[in-house]
Amino acid sequence: MTQPLAYELNNKNPNEKKRFIRHLFNSIVPTYDLLNHLLSFGTDILWRKRIFRHIHPVKNTLALDLCCGTGDLSLLLTKAGARTVSLDFSLNMLKKGKQKKAVAGYCVAADASRLPFRDNIFNTATIAFGIRNIPDLHVFIKDVYRALAPGGELAILELVRPKNALIKKLYPLYLRRIMPLVGGIISGRLFAYKYLSKTIETFVDTDELHTILEEYGFKNISHYPQTFGVAVIIVCKKENN
Repeated sequence: MTQPLAYELNNKNPNEKKRFIRHLFNSIVPTYDLLNHLLSFGTDILWRKRIFRHIHPVKNTLALDLCCGTGDLSLLLTKAGARTVSLDFSLNMLKKGKQKKAVAGYCVAADASRLPFRDNIFNTATIAFGIRNIPDLHVFIKDVYRALAPGGELAILELVRPKNALIKKLYPLYLRRIMPLVGGIISGRLFAYKYLSKTIETFVDTDELHTILEEYGFKNISHYPQTFGVAVIIVCKKENN
């Protein structure tokens, strides 16, 4: 199934795009963790840990790790004392997470925009490197807000377009040439890594994402740029009733 090499915002009819993305992620599982670490020069590990500097303590609370992949952030949540629910729509990713014992708590294969949970139950929700693969972005943010308890927090970690002048000039070379080449050689899935690199260039910028979060009720929205601005941690809060 061929799809354009770009992020496409589509809140009304996202199902075909979602089938494509699910198939793509199912296909890259064997080398997914290796390439995450290699292509980020290991900084993805550090960025996930830094999330915990900016959110409230998760010990003895209920946390939802969205688009969890093979569970690297789920494992950190569990180690920090949270009762962690890991969610991804790629069953292959969840299976790999179980095998490596990163997905150690409750896990569910489901669409992150149609959460199979009741209202107001999670103290924390996290999503690392997943939000730019959600076409129905507004639907997703609205449903996460619904599932969070009053006072609960959403933490987003994502790759973004840097604003630093020098890095901004060099980064397209990395995204368009190096990332697809290395990812394609190691995974054998050149198209997948062309697509993933292009979504970084075409996903909504952080200011627009901030506006959407506000539109659906999130408050206290803070941005924490990482490593020359090539990634960002965004933390926001659902108001107390």
